[in-house]
Amino acid sequence: MKTNLELYKVFYYVAKNKSITQAANELMVSQPAVSKSIKVLERDLDTVLFNRSKDGVSLNVAGELLFDKIKKAMELILSAEGDIDSINNMEQGTINIGAGNTIMQRYLMPYIKEFHEIYPNINVIVHTVVTEELIKRAQLGLVDIVFTHLPNAVPDNFQITKLKSLHDIFVVSPNSPYQNKIIHKKDLETLPLILLPFNASNRKNFNKFCLANNIVIHPLMEIGNDLIIEDCAQNGLGVGLVVREYVQSKLDTKELIEVKTNFHLDAKDLVCLVEQNRKNNIVIQKFIELLKK
Repeated sequence: MKTNLELYKVFYYVAKNKSITQAANELMVSQPAVSKSIKVLERDLDTVLFNRSKDGVSLNVAGELLFDKIKKAMELILSAEGDIDSINNMEQGTINIGAGNTIMQRYLMPYIKEFHEIYPNINVIVHTVVTEELIKRAQLGLVDIVFTHLPNAVPDNFQITKLKSLHDIFVVSPNSPYQNKIIHKKDLETLPLILLPFNASNRKNFNKFCLANNIVIHPLMEIGNDLIIEDCAQNGLGVGLVVREYVQSKLDTKELIEVKTNFHLDAKDLVCLVEQNRKNNIVIQKFIELLKK
């Protein structure tokens, strides 16, 4: 293309306004600069485009022909710029959030609610499946941000943002015979444990601990929802493995009692994962800013 596209932009505003002065005002440039651009365009095309008079300018036949094409192109460009402005100003957009049920119920819901109140025009879509599936969906571009616990396998092309540390503890009902006992490592083999399923991301830390200490456990129950584990422990059905930060209110009111141990389980991190090529997405950035606040 032999002609600078900027010249067509100037032509569009002059033709639309039928005035060099008004075009200069919209483009925020000087009138001589607009006049020069039109002359350069006419020279490049070897065609006069405007009829000039003391009242302004009007398109001739060649100008009308050109304007019909340029108008459609400029309107598409201006529409695209408007869409980008809307996204940057959080006036439209979508965010796909992925997390397991525990993180969604225990941590994310208040933030999703607040985000929706601040940015009501952003569509929030929630995916609640296991971490491995969420990462696959993120790699396919179906999920924007994944929430999980570490340690967990994370591909190299994901940016990891730590949100908070979490601590696994054992809890029982106030009437449990274990409430005043000190639990030793080997006691875990005979305790009536109530746990998440073996492959749950929130249980992997405990699995690692048992393996490192040659402990073979025989859970009384394996339940796929930690809220139910909490209820079972509270109703005296066994010893539940839960996250202290998630049950702190019930510990404070003595609805649940933390079992004392002569060992500790390593802390785990609650993190969010974003693919490197999506980390500059404005909607994702705003959501992570809200979490950090």
